[in-house]
Amino acid sequence: MENVQYVPWTWAEARGHFKTVDPDLHAVASALPDPKEEVKRTAYESLARAIIGQQLSTKAAATIWTRFTGLHGNIPSPDAVLSTAADVHRSVGVSGQKHGYLQDLARHYLNDPKVFDAVDHVSDQDIIASWTRVKGLGAWTVQMHLMFQLRRPDVFAVDDLGVRRAMELAFGIPKESPKPTYAKRAQLWGPFRTAACRFLWDSLNNQPK
Repeated sequence: MENVQYVPWTWAEARGHFKTVDPDLHAVASALPDPKEEVKRTAYESLARAIIGQQLSTKAAATIWTRFTGLHGNIPSPDAVLSTAADVHRSVGVSGQKHGYLQDLARHYLNDPKVFDAVDHVSDQDIIASWTRVKGLGAWTVQMHLMFQLRRPDVFAVDDLGVRRAMELAFGIPKESPKPTYAKRAQLWGPFRTAACRFLWDSLNNQPK
């Protein structure tokens, strides 16, 4: 695996960069406050929460997550999840398919916790390649963890519909353009593409949770 060093960054640095490289994005960011920092969660908790929230509204996902964590003493450990039967999880709103995903995540985590917890010097690409071996974890889900929990600076979520819609509105990109069209514009924003996505989401008041 590639060994990398990530330097902490600030919203002010990102804004200054956008002013230089993309005035239209800078205008979007200038109309918004700094995005809110997320509640810090462990990798296991963050990914379990993401699995439960898949294909659900924010409100429904929050309700089921509250029930799920209540079932597991407010801290859903891999051991507890792995020892819980599917019908018990269904009783709090977790589908059978998501139960399977949660158990697969628990197995992977218990097999080698460092793969999830000791990633400070692991590249974004290597984390995505490793974690998407877990059933139910796609690149988008891992990217959300990279952005919101690890605060990696240069993640561009081209698969996110909200990002693409915001770019269409802000930059006049034709709706449903090929994904490389959005990715090409985003190349301007490196090494602060995470901040760009955060501002674009906030411009729609549609930040993923």
